[in-house]
Amino acid sequence: MGILHNPNLTLTFLGGDLPDGHPSVRTITQEHIVRHSVTFHQQLLSGLKSASNQVDLLLDRSCEAIEDIIATEGDVKAVLRDAGATLFTGYLSTGYSWTVTHAGAQALALTVEDTGTRLLGKAFMQSGTHLFNCAASEAIGAICARAGITVSPDCISITSAVTRSVDGAVSCGELLDQLVYELGCVRLFDAQGHLRLFKVDCATTEGVPVLDRQSLCVVGGRAITLGKRIRQYKSARVSFTRLGTASGYLVYRNTTGRGDGHPYCYLKLEGGQHFDGTGLYAPAEWEEAQADTLRVPALIAACNAASEIDIMGGSALIAVSNARCEYTAESGSVTCAVEAAGGPYLRVTAHNGGSLAYHITRFDAYADILFTRDVNVVRTADAEAGEESSDNLLSEELLFVHERTLAQEHANLLGQYHRHAGSQYTFHSATDLPCGSVVRIIDDAFSGLDVAVLVTARTFTDESTVIHYQGVGVSAFDLDRAAHLEVLLRGQNDTVGAQGLPGEKGEDGSSFTVAIESSNGSVFRLQEVSTTLCCRVYVNTGEITDALDAWRFRWRRASAQPSADAQWSTSSKAIGKKTVDIAPSDCPGRTVFFCEIDLTGYEA
Repeated sequence: MGILHNPNLTLTFLGGDLPDGHPSVRTITQEHIVRHSVTFHQQLLSGLKSASNQVDLLLDRSCEAIEDIIATEGDVKAVLRDAGATLFTGYLSTGYSWTVTHAGAQALALTVEDTGTRLLGKAFMQSGTHLFNCAASEAIGAICARAGITVSPDCISITSAVTRSVDGAVSCGELLDQLVYELGCVRLFDAQGHLRLFKVDCATTEGVPVLDRQSLCVVGGRAITLGKRIRQYKSARVSFTRLGTASGYLVYRNTTGRGDGHPYCYLKLEGGQHFDGTGLYAPAEWEEAQADTLRVPALIAACNAASEIDIMGGSALIAVSNARCEYTAESGSVTCAVEAAGGPYLRVTAHNGGSLAYHITRFDAYADILFTRDVNVVRTADAEAGEESSDNLLSEELLFVHERTLAQEHANLLGQYHRHAGSQYTFHSATDLPCGSVVRIIDDAFSGLDVAVLVTARTFTDESTVIHYQGVGVSAFDLDRAAHLEVLLRGQNDTVGAQGLPGEKGEDGSSFTVAIESSNGSVFRLQEVSTTLCCRVYVNTGEITDALDAWRFRWRRASAQPSADAQWSTSSKAIGKKTVDIAPSDCPGRTVFFCEIDLTGYEA
């Protein structure tokens, strides 16, 4: 990098809105690029999150392409080259302005943003739900394909499994940034605009390049500037959900007209009527609904339709697949069907193809399910040996990661980066160091400073070979360092090891068990519900419920109304209570209650 000899900028106008006769591809040569106006801003890390790059430059007033740049409303792809070498690929920012050069000439100031700044803003999907349940690299490839981004063949491959259900409200950028962040990486775009990943993993500072007074440059009277911030965190607490699977699970049961003579349902369909799980349609109404392209098909939330507690209890259902329907009806003219509709949703349909009215007497759906088993917490050590403990705790919840090893790596990265990377440095050198490099700075001319620095950003222009660097003081990371694991129970009759995963005994042989008792039975008819639920906690065979503070208990409800369930589960009735009174208003149809217990800091 440094002085440009033959710069040229190729613009591709993608909006299709140029005047007739104006080419969609324009190449601006060095005669119209103002000399010494090109500035590269490269940034890899913003804390531990991904950052963006850009290039600023000036175009002389006489450049004919300026008219099209100002007039177009579509995206403009830009490729900056020096002779035949590609330096930067991205898109023109819409934030341009007129300015005056040092020579007094009028010029247009442009910024070229990296590929991700423009393309990753797209919604991953327009409607519905999508489940990521694959290797991380497959998920990254799917996100980039949707955004129109090419993954570089030199991009590192990540085989770790990730799982997350997403809907149309999330963008490609939000998904990609969170995914790579949880895996200890940041994204960047190379000179061709292709995606690459950088693993934040400083395993050693031995043998790294050295910058001393022979290679450091004095700018503005200073070779190195140092900024220190107060250490904010000394430890990290990362929570993740462990997942479970089951096959052939009852996820939908129609109970319309259910009674003593009809234990499943008694749903009446007039001749020609359709049913979509939410309502009945006459033939003309159904045809009109199907022809309406703006109508969103009715989706039914899959649930624990049999109120079983042996498998998933009241845990959240993440996704269903391989759905199949079992039904009976009074006539062969009635047909029923069910299919998985993405994430935890089903699409249900029934149709009476005859001319007479008939009843559906059973309408069930079975599917393979993915559900949350329990919530786990990984916490790093509070302090180094001989150091005072700190209450400063960085807490995060992982959305893609559901496995202890990856969660522990992320917790260690957070804890150690925030512990050791508090000093910020800026320095100048003609040595070309890419962002992400670890370099040893020895200021043997002025301060005597000797420190290892992780380069996070750099800025340079076309008028000098000197590069302005920014970095953080860094120590070697140990991502495999031992961390403490805690398990937050989900009220599913799991046995939980005091120091291990559910179903395992801890090092001291202790295990936790949770039981929920009902004062008036466990099965009720609608509008006849009246009982008190009590949560009891045991260590081995001894009950410890009375020894636990009430704040550790939190009740949760699961029904066919997720939004109402979320409101109930965050109400004062559900939080901080060892017992809860259940009335008809608490049960909107088939409903399951369960209790979470926070055992943070409890010693068995």
